[in-house]
Amino acid sequence: MNKIKTKTIHYIFLFSILLIVLIFLSLMFGEKTITPSQVLKALFALDTKYNNMLVRTLRAPRVFAAVLACSSLALAGAIMQGIIKNDLASPEILGVSDAGCVGMLVFYTLFIDPKNNSLTIPIYYLPLACFIFSLSTIMLIIFFTRKNPSSFRLILIGIGLSAIFKALRNILIIQGPVVFIKEAATWLTGTIYGVQGKDVYILGLWAFVSLCLSIILIKELNLQTFDDNVIVTLGSNLKRNRYLLLFISSALTSGAVAIGGGISFVGLVAPHIAKKLIGSRFENLIPISILIGGLIGVVSDMASKWLFYPIEIPIGVFTALVGAPYFIY
Repeated sequence: MNKIKTKTIHYIFLFSILLIVLIFLSLMFGEKTITPSQVLKALFALDTKYNNMLVRTLRAPRVFAAVLACSSLALAGAIMQGIIKNDLASPEILGVSDAGCVGMLVFYTLFIDPKNNSLTIPIYYLPLACFIFSLSTIMLIIFFTRKNPSSFRLILIGIGLSAIFKALRNILIIQGPVVFIKEAATWLTGTIYGVQGKDVYILGLWAFVSLCLSIILIKELNLQTFDDNVIVTLGSNLKRNRYLLLFISSALTSGAVAIGGGISFVGLVAPHIAKKLIGSRFENLIPISILIGGLIGVVSDMASKWLFYPIEIPIGVFTALVGAPYFIY
């Protein structure tokens, strides 16, 4: 494995400092503004009861959820583009995001009581439903491509599954209880409103494990950018490693979708920006993609809270506003 470029280390330092500053700004400002020292004290539960609740219960979970969800999508997109060998590849292309959205709608359809507009089971089971449906997509892809896991075949199967899940999503919205149509529309756009601390811990652990696996497989990630025949000639187990990397990418996406809904364009844009800055070697691409994804997440979260205050706009609207123009470019 090649060494990390000095240029990459500089960008890691710069983006890390910028990300920390933006997180602090997001934790400081709101209906009530608090100082950086109060933020630090509140994070460690050393301030007043009100400030502790404001930071630890209300502000911090959504800020860190935005960073983790978008960083996960950025890493998933970088891996996906390497596997598919196409710079237009993103987590959405294989239907993982759409499957998670179907999981959300199935959850509401099965467990909502239309008489009193309330759920019959606790809401914290919702991420589990999304996660199960998202990972089911990768199982289907592995099944349908088990004889020929070529990049082209992965794309075709993924697009087909994505179309199926989109159709199921529309059927569930049309046929489901009227009470959750607005909730579903907001969630499908991408929202972290109401995220709790335990959701952040789960997503953080899931993202950390996936990141560790990605680092272990950096050599295979770099090989995946070559032609399939070259990969086999170099002695790599093409089928096993491609499925393993595909599983990691889908796991990252499913975790982000389970917590943040249908946040779009981050998995496409962040790896592109990273490649422009430091090239396509994955030992350089992974940390920069993660940090750029986190920056997009925290900036979009700040915009969703402040630009139209007191009305809150879903975070996915702002990631799309950033991603779509870059996609056109």
